[in-house]
Amino acid sequence: MEEVEKIVEQVRADVREGRSEDEIFQSLESLLGKDPTFDERFAESLALLADPTVPRILQRILKVSTEKHVQKMIKRSLYRLKSKGVFVEETSPRKEASILRPLRAEPPKGMGGGFDALGERLLILVIPRSGRGGEVMEGVISDTRGLVNFSGQEMTRKGARIFLEEIQKESPLPVVEMEASYVAFLFAQAYQITLERKGAVPQDYLRLKGEIERLKKDYEKPLINAYLLSDEVREEDWLLRRGGDLLKTDLFSGWRIEEVLIRPYADEVREADESRIVLHPTQKEARFQGIYQKALSELFSGERRFLYKRRLEEMAYVLFKLGREEEARLSLAVALDLEKPLNLIQPNPFLLQLVVKSIFILLAEADERRAKEPSLIVKP
Repeated sequence: MEEVEKIVEQVRADVREGRSEDEIFQSLESLLGKDPTFDERFAESLALLADPTVPRILQRILKVSTEKHVQKMIKRSLYRLKSKGVFVEETSPRKEASILRPLRAEPPKGMGGGFDALGERLLILVIPRSGRGGEVMEGVISDTRGLVNFSGQEMTRKGARIFLEEIQKESPLPVVEMEASYVAFLFAQAYQITLERKGAVPQDYLRLKGEIERLKKDYEKPLINAYLLSDEVREEDWLLRRGGDLLKTDLFSGWRIEEVLIRPYADEVREADESRIVLHPTQKEARFQGIYQKALSELFSGERRFLYKRRLEEMAYVLFKLGREEEARLSLAVALDLEKPLNLIQPNPFLLQLVVKSIFILLAEADERRAKEPSLIVKP
């Protein structure tokens, strides 16, 4: 069963990323209990993962399973893991579940969007409450300015569901599911940036800061690393060569370098284009290329290069969750190349196209404004 193999691989990735058994079990809970054949095959396949977390997950499934065949397979898998040297905690015999079960809150839910041209993105975090709705947090964060805005309010389950549906419909950029602990991690990072910049922290964030801190986990790498192998992507040289194509896609179409940063280079291109010195087209193009390389060198030799690396890694995750794996690999390939020092002889194709695009957008906007200005020439 291909679906079973896919889910087992996801569990393998979750274990490798250090996810807790609670998080892994919560992600599996909605998949189990519907098809005994599926559950039995899944329990059998988990015995292939020789990690201490796996027996605890199997024991959690055993507690909620009602099918004898599934229970038997779980016990067999636990025995196999134990025989491989994996520690299996001894548990007391299974007791019949009480008729009066305590109300259990749903697991927290996280969602996030991609970066826009300003380096801002939308994040949503829902923390359910037992027996009622939950706290719904919505915020826009910036990787340079921190918390741009943040709000939190109690909603019923139905209200939260409608709110999330409206966000997905109305957001200018797609919003995808994201681990709640990772969303909390990103909010906490943005909060630290706000403090470092001595910015104003939204009151709702201060009110809910404790819940966010309790939920967050520390992540050494962006989420995309749980889905795509960096070493594999690095080996696909053709991906990097197509890096500039990303700017033609809908999620990157609005990306451009801030006007205050790119204007000096746009002015130089304008001067070269309107120079009174008659230049051969190849000479003019050579001057343009020199300006582009200067912009790359001055804008992306330091921290800004790593800022864009992280943005591209986060965009790769969004693309992957949207089912656009090739574009996700493309975005990750560009990001991985930004780990290396800038090479002006073979510049990163994405950054080069971003510089060129940003310059000519600025020039086009200037031409448009100039065309709208009233003429001072008095017609006879």
